[in-house]
Amino acid sequence: MAEKKLSKTARASLGNKVEAPVTHCPKCGTAMVATKVIKYRDSPGGMFWVCPKDDNRIKI
Repeated sequence: MAEKKLSKTARASLGNKVEAPVTHCPKCGTAMVATKVIKYRDSPGGMFWVCPKDDNRIKI
């Protein structure tokens, strides 16, 4: 029986999953989480690495 061809998107989603890069907080050394921050008043928006312990932010 002939194999059905998979689309490029399906092949990409089935491929080897490499762990996401981990950035550590410069203050406490905890692994940071990539988060999208919405612009509010004077604070900038965009993608940031955010520390769950001390709310330290690093722009991606």
